[in-house]
Amino acid sequence: MPYSNRNALHWLFYAAVVVKAVDGLLEVAGGYLLVFRPGWIGPAAAAWATNLIMHDPASRLGRAIAEWGGGLTLDTEHFASTYLIAHGAAKLFIAWGLLKEKRWAFPTALVVFGLLIVYQMHRFTQTHSPTLGVLIALDVGVCYLIWREYAARRNEVVAAT
Repeated sequence: MPYSNRNALHWLFYAAVVVKAVDGLLEVAGGYLLVFRPGWIGPAAAAWATNLIMHDPASRLGRAIAEWGGGLTLDTEHFASTYLIAHGAAKLFIAWGLLKEKRWAFPTALVVFGLLIVYQMHRFTQTHSPTLGVLIALDVGVCYLIWREYAARRNEVVAAT
């Protein structure tokens, strides 16, 4: 069987959905870690920053981590845990639907991930974070793959009727 562009996009789609599922699982696990071990991130970040600054007093990374860790409160951790659990569960549910080829999952994924991209772009305009820029690009790529897969499946249904 010849290898086609459609086959390549199909397998990229599945790989992207599996990555989203693993990411969702890690987010849920991280959220529950924050629920069951509250208040540990700030002190851990401070200890790590102290170690970095001891080795390099001019360490910008160490100072940034110290500032970030010092600003964390229990309220921030509670918000983060709720966000991670809800966001991760949504990703897992959507990934399950996409992998099970549920028709509702394709438009749902495009809407949910599209809204996430809009939020990330809003945050990017405030922070100019290169990491956030990469995440936006990856999410746009995943949405493209979902859209292509959805279009191909609709075309198969139309051709069959």
